[in-house]
Amino acid sequence: MTAGPSRRSSLAQYREHARSYDSSFSVVSVRPVYRRALRRLAPRPGETIVDVACGTGLNLGALRNAVGPAGRVVGVEPSPDMLAVARARLAERGWGDVELLEAAAEDAELPEAVDAALFSFTHDVLRSPVAVERVVAALRPGGRAVAAGSMDPWLAPLRPLLRRASKPYVTTLEGLDQPWSHLAQRLTIEHVERLPAYLGSMYVVTAGKT
Repeated sequence: MTAGPSRRSSLAQYREHARSYDSSFSVVSVRPVYRRALRRLAPRPGETIVDVACGTGLNLGALRNAVGPAGRVVGVEPSPDMLAVARARLAERGWGDVELLEAAAEDAELPEAVDAALFSFTHDVLRSPVAVERVVAALRPGGRAVAAGSMDPWLAPLRPLLRRASKPYVTTLEGLDQPWSHLAQRLTIEHVERLPAYLGSMYVVTAGKT
């Protein structure tokens, strides 16, 4: 993938927000969405899990604990600034067995026969058909994917507010009506949940590869 305007814009955005990213997510109380996505993913001992656009590594500890010493967790993240925070998190906790790849999802060297992939608040990645195809190709038959994040809320008057709140963290607002649509073209969508507590502006989608 070439470093076009959207790629440069994304790296610049996350350079600005990397240090405050975790606290900003706490302020808007979306950690329950993270937890729900992990429950839907249901990582098991011995599995290989890819955390796509893992950011500062908020999900890596839970994934590592779930797959255990026989499993493998790989975080993929294009932003060196976000990845620096993730590396510091892993070093502080002694999680040297978690692998981090500094790469865009479009051209990351992913493991073979991945059991599950997590797309957690990764709207730009989900709106890239090339990125989605690369991750899906790495999934083994019977593998699964979970996507979670923000979308247009049920109430139309709130949609401009949601889009303004999302702009610091994405380079495109395209597809906010159904962020998982590219996944749906490549995997079987098994469950779509829009969370009432967020007026339908947060979703968790589960998909499987036949």
